[in-house]
Amino acid sequence: MTSFDNFDGLDGQEPDDGLPPLLRRPEPVADPQPVTKLRSARRALLVNPETSLDEAAANAITSGAVDPARLEALSAGKPVSLLTAKPIVGGMLYATAPHSRYLDLDVLPDLINQRWADQLHTAMDVAPPTSLVTSYETMTDPDTGKPVAVFTIRMPDRKALAKAVAASMRNTYHAQKGENDYTQSVLQQGVKEPLTLFVMRVVYDDGTEDTFLVAGDGNSRMVSMWLARTGGDIEKAISACINSVIGSTEQSGGRSRAEQAAARRRVTELTARTRKNLAAPGLTEATRREGHTLAFPATVVVGARGDDGEPLADLVAARDDLLANLHVHVTAWTPGAQNTQGMQRVYRHALGEGLITPDVHRVLSGTVGAQAMHELLGLPVHRLWSAAVHQHAVLAGPDAYGMNQLIKQEFGMGKADRQRVSERLAPMALSAYRSQEGIEQPLRAFGNGGTITDTVWKQPWELTKGDDAFAVLDAILARALDGQADAVAELTVLGGTAAILDGLITRDRGSKEGIDRDSRKAPFRATPVKLLELLSKTSGGRRMLHSIARAHVSADPAVLPKLFHTQEREVEGVVVRDGEPVFDKAGEQVIVDYEWDLVHAADPVQAERTIATNRAALKTSGSPQEREPEDVRQRRQLEQGITSAAKAGRALARMSQKRGKGVFGTFDGVQALREQLKRLDDVLVAFGPADTSVIVIDEDEEGGE
Repeated sequence: MTSFDNFDGLDGQEPDDGLPPLLRRPEPVADPQPVTKLRSARRALLVNPETSLDEAAANAITSGAVDPARLEALSAGKPVSLLTAKPIVGGMLYATAPHSRYLDLDVLPDLINQRWADQLHTAMDVAPPTSLVTSYETMTDPDTGKPVAVFTIRMPDRKALAKAVAASMRNTYHAQKGENDYTQSVLQQGVKEPLTLFVMRVVYDDGTEDTFLVAGDGNSRMVSMWLARTGGDIEKAISACINSVIGSTEQSGGRSRAEQAAARRRVTELTARTRKNLAAPGLTEATRREGHTLAFPATVVVGARGDDGEPLADLVAARDDLLANLHVHVTAWTPGAQNTQGMQRVYRHALGEGLITPDVHRVLSGTVGAQAMHELLGLPVHRLWSAAVHQHAVLAGPDAYGMNQLIKQEFGMGKADRQRVSERLAPMALSAYRSQEGIEQPLRAFGNGGTITDTVWKQPWELTKGDDAFAVLDAILARALDGQADAVAELTVLGGTAAILDGLITRDRGSKEGIDRDSRKAPFRATPVKLLELLSKTSGGRRMLHSIARAHVSADPAVLPKLFHTQEREVEGVVVRDGEPVFDKAGEQVIVDYEWDLVHAADPVQAERTIATNRAALKTSGSPQEREPEDVRQRRQLEQGITSAAKAGRALARMSQKRGKGVFGTFDGVQALREQLKRLDDVLVAFGPADTSVIVIDEDEEGGE
């Protein structure tokens, strides 16, 4: 009989493994106060000169406070204000001091968390966004016309809001390979460090509104509290959060007073039950899970002022700057998340300084699709032009100097050269392609200098408008062949981006150079920007960039990028010229299949010279890295495959203890796997080496002696 305890451990962390040792006993939490006792705290928030809230925002802040009297004292503006000033670029945020808040009342996870925002599909993507929320906006008071310290989002209905919350919690749970799951810590000692919350107004399509608090800093801890409450299953955590905070998704519009009163009664039942059970000498599992997740410490942003003392116009930028101080400049997120958040702030500052128009900013933010981009900017209806808009905004013309300064300011650079700019720009420039399989490779290539050639960077060029993408590309090529520098820059951006996205240009690396045509090799090493410099200077190179862009836009298997000569030289006794097609012996124009083909065509003389040099070096000294023998390679693959299969089997076995045997799939599927394992065992027994320590006695020979 197999012992479950002999398994090496939980592979995948799902669901939690029970309760870890207790480090801090849960504290009793008071029942929610009647709403009539919240009025003085609400009044203190509204009259403090440093706050900028409306009545609904103040209601949401006070309703979830465990101790309204303490919140009132912390919010009072006299004799001195106890609000905490948090400096941000362009002004100051004002937040309450830490106080305790109920998890189940009016607080939601961050719907657009910057830790995983670089993974979200934009409206420009061919795959629809998984979240209905693409960005927060700063709310404006309809009476005064001034901004208030409240985010606003639009939602069709409650179901849409619940869907957005579910997507947020799943993304947070899986972000950075689950490294931000603090469930075990919550079960040991609760949450000790305060979360930072912002007020959020949800405007539904039926005209009703609802107000919540939303996590700014501490989103992972908030999701972990719901996981700890529900046993570590993310789907159960999502369901509990939605049911407790949003209420029934079958209801339309904002929550009624009756629904909010019912939510307070449920929290009262929970606090009373937990207090009673905490009096017992031993703590049950339910008491620990509920006791450590009833309430949490938090600060709430209640005011935002600019350097001029006026209400801050862009609360979203202020929030991002506040989080950058915590998670980018100090505690790093992934590079993609850092660069996405940073470039979003660069774009917002550029809009404020007039470096880009509001229509361009809408395209850059990913809130509009290809058709809307065409209506706003007149560009062809294809997401390739979205990538070009990003590059034009950052790299083109005299405004590139201003953008360069903003990038240096945002990322703390003394110098923003091509390599550094391309690294920061990559996740935003290619944001319309986040659903593309293997997008990581194009992101690395774009971040290795990208398309930032001398003709592109800080030079005057525009994006050609038009309805027909192919006609626009043909017109750009005609002007580029005529030597017009702005057309060469535009073609470099469009064709170069298409080549990067289609794997025909990859980042430079030591293992790239080879002597034989291969999908992962090139005849000589070149960064993407160096290769594009070569291609953009010849007629053949420009024709190849045009052909690659056409093939990318068409997305038709029958439309393939073609090779052209880039130098006048003799090939097999025939003189060829720059710009002429490359034909094979069948008389057909050669297709660009690999990066090898593009690099070789860009400079065939250098390619042949480098190949000859490397081949000669290989003959005289042997390969610096001997090719792995085939039997060694196959043994390694066999061992890795068996190890991976065993690891997956152990993980599923552990999951089955909580979720049932269905985690393994169907019975027939499992039987098929067992048959494969048996056949593999038979192969190893029949063809593998024998155990030489075993003495085999031939009975026939023994009997004949």
